[in-house]
Amino acid sequence: MRLGLVERGNYKTTDYDDLTGYQLEVNGFTYNFGEIIEETRYRVPQLWGFECPPGLLRARLHFSEEKYFNRMVKNEHYGIFSRHTGAHVCLGLVSEAETYNLVIHEVAHEIHYRQGYYEGADEIVQEAVAIMAEEEYAVREFDWNPHYTAQQLLHQLYDLPGFGPLPFHERWSLLSKLRTSQQISHLINHYLDEADGGPFRDWLARRLPTPEAARSVLNVVATATEKYALYNRRLLLARLRQIEGVAPLTSAQCLALTRAVIELKRLDTIKPQESLTNLMELAFAGLR
Repeated sequence: MRLGLVERGNYKTTDYDDLTGYQLEVNGFTYNFGEIIEETRYRVPQLWGFECPPGLLRARLHFSEEKYFNRMVKNEHYGIFSRHTGAHVCLGLVSEAETYNLVIHEVAHEIHYRQGYYEGADEIVQEAVAIMAEEEYAVREFDWNPHYTAQQLLHQLYDLPGFGPLPFHERWSLLSKLRTSQQISHLINHYLDEADGGPFRDWLARRLPTPEAARSVLNVVATATEKYALYNRRLLLARLRQIEGVAPLTSAQCLALTRAVIELKRLDTIKPQESLTNLMELAFAGLR
């Protein structure tokens, strides 16, 4: 473990093998590094079911006082993860007890990285899994991206019975393997439909001619609804089921359907004040 300090304008690092009892005051907050390390050792098995790797604590967990940390990341952050050096946590912004949560957020990135999924995931997925780990202990509100969008998507998943009540290790297994925010959106739509009894799933099976066509529609719906609340997601799924007929759609009709959903996304972008119901009527006017 490494502690970084700015002393007389110069940045210095100090490595500690045993920080038990070592304390540091930054901006009026006092940090006992022995307590921080012990809490981390306690939480990792609680969450992931294995002991905290000793190499993580000794070589991949870093603390820096605010003066240096904000020079390093260019703006105010509470923590940052690097696949090259590991988890970095800022001291001087929150209390020691809250710092436990910052550490577990950055350690979650490390676990995600060690399991082989971090580098293939976009930033929203990376932050969603870290926020999920942190929120096992406390909820921190984010007003910047990608954290804000990640938290909004995560909280929609929490609100759905297929995901929210699951034990942490099952939620981690589902979420940590995803690669894009669109896949999170798809997962939300899936659990939302399941919570409603699966009517959209049944409509897809009845009206889409092939599994490939169904996947194409699901993908475009996931992309269009990425920033929708659950209520608006439900409106769109219900509107698609209103497309008339009982026979499978033709290839041309499938293409028209996906284009209509893409048009809905475009209209929603250029007319953000318009109601979704009106936008859907415009986008789907040519569908029968």
